[in-house]
Amino acid sequence: MYRNILPLIIFGSFIVTYADSATQTDWFGGPGVLGPVIDWGDQFYLATNVDWDNIPGDILLQFNVEYTIDGKFWRAYSVYSEDIDGDGDMDVLGAGGDSSDDITWWENINSSVITWTKHPIADDFLDARSVYSEDIDGDGDMDVLGAAKDVYDIIWWENIDGLGTSWTKHTVGSDFIGAKSVYSEDIDGDGDMDVLGAAYTGDDITWWENINGSGSIWTEHIIDGNFNGAISVYSEDIDGDGDMDVLGAANKADEITWWENIDGSGTSWTEYTVYGDFDEATCVYSEDIDGDGDMDILGAAYYDDDITWWENIDGSGTSWTRHPIDGGFNGANSVYSEDMDGDGDMDVLGAAYNGGNITWWENINGSGTIWTKHTIDGDFDGALCAFSEDINGDGNMDILGSAYYDGISWWDLTKYSPEGSLESSILNTQGDPDWDYLAWNSHTPPGTSISFKVRASDDHTSMGVWSDTLISPYVLQGILNDGDRYVQYMAILRTSNPDSTPTLNDVTIHWDPLGVGDDPQVTEYLLFGAEPNPSCGSVSIGFAIPELSQVELSVYDITGRLVITPSQREYSPGVHQMQLGELTPGIYFCRMISEDFSATQRFVVIE
Repeated sequence: MYRNILPLIIFGSFIVTYADSATQTDWFGGPGVLGPVIDWGDQFYLATNVDWDNIPGDILLQFNVEYTIDGKFWRAYSVYSEDIDGDGDMDVLGAGGDSSDDITWWENINSSVITWTKHPIADDFLDARSVYSEDIDGDGDMDVLGAAKDVYDIIWWENIDGLGTSWTKHTVGSDFIGAKSVYSEDIDGDGDMDVLGAAYTGDDITWWENINGSGSIWTEHIIDGNFNGAISVYSEDIDGDGDMDVLGAANKADEITWWENIDGSGTSWTEYTVYGDFDEATCVYSEDIDGDGDMDILGAAYYDDDITWWENIDGSGTSWTRHPIDGGFNGANSVYSEDMDGDGDMDVLGAAYNGGNITWWENINGSGTIWTKHTIDGDFDGALCAFSEDINGDGNMDILGSAYYDGISWWDLTKYSPEGSLESSILNTQGDPDWDYLAWNSHTPPGTSISFKVRASDDHTSMGVWSDTLISPYVLQGILNDGDRYVQYMAILRTSNPDSTPTLNDVTIHWDPLGVGDDPQVTEYLLFGAEPNPSCGSVSIGFAIPELSQVELSVYDITGRLVITPSQREYSPGVHQMQLGELTPGIYFCRMISEDFSATQRFVVIE
């Protein structure tokens, strides 16, 4: 579209007027809108590893880095962390696997956080649903417990040498029909670890007494044999009397319940229903959410899409006030609590199966009445379980997650993701545009960058391939075909410094509808930079000015030596392009000064 280009430095320029543009300055409406749309509004199509909903009007890299532990451990129903080999760092355990029959642990090799060694414990534990770790035999190393739905078993595996390389299987309870959950606690207060289980088909909440403390002899004690669809079990001192009580979630009965350990021996129990309308309750947990010194209760409900906590009003567990945390957590499957941000109060984590979400909610005021949602991964396919532990030993809490389709991963919440992207909705320009340029406003600290790709088509169902990467505001002639009315952009955010992120504030595409005579002015000063970049010698520089202005462009090489200094010249409002002569291969910087505006763009000349 540019004509009459003469050799060396600046030989001519051509004003491109435009009559329309589209700007997106907010993405808070969220993903999922492919379009076509006639206005981008505050929604978009797809995002990967970017944070679009915590700061309205800005896009940043997600403040977490995902590390895949085992992406092929499908049907991962449960995940847990413990130091299995006794080397001082935290290892990871999982239940499920490709055949759904596995209990496995992954060795954290020197806290490298990236290198893991897989160690199967059992591969014939039919429909393994839950895994936990505790020192069952009291020998000082960590053993492993599991619950399997189809073999009706609660099992513990003895860590023979304390290194996790040799295991002996011990049956705690059999004929525990539809075993879904396992946990360990000293229920009778005798100093050794007992075992608890929830049986979905058998409707049982049960504990087994570790008779001799070595885990070789067990006595079964049924707490509730009619807890319809028992799916989750946990233990905590709910009434503050010094002994351990038991909590349960009933999937079919829609209940969250706790049982009082009357005399501390686990032989007599009183039932208290915390909430009886929690549709398809899937998980129960306990923590002091409001910081008042007594234990509260948390729950996840699959059908209600709900993460909720109940306040223990007087500390006795007889009176509860419900506090919803998130009523739109699609397919809520698990809940857990930990101080994720290190501010001294307890936050909440969850996994949502239908939404594919691993999320934590920040307890803003420490009383559990104000929450801020942080989505760690919105595409963790079939998310089933969330847990927290300091995996890399840096003193900060990390998040572990397991998923039906995506296996087991962990996220470092103290680092920014190295790369993320966002794809816009497809915009219908409602005309036959003559493309002008793409521009954006952003903040890019050292080590960070923002770039774009674009594409346009006359058929929104077939948008074609993305353009080459545009590293600075760019003239679109030759990039997009004039006349293609549908356009879409992809923003790409990168950082080489995990402590820093670029920030995108807005993006604008300008065009001239063919045959339209309107001539509004460019509204801002822009330096588009070199075209092409890299080039093979001949380089053109594009820029835009909103009013009659003096413009000076200077070119420097990598050493800072001034290579080209165009004489200052006055230009009319619009988009201009200047042709530079042949440059020797190397790295160059182009600087534009006009009125109060200055900008510098980097470009490369190759052989």
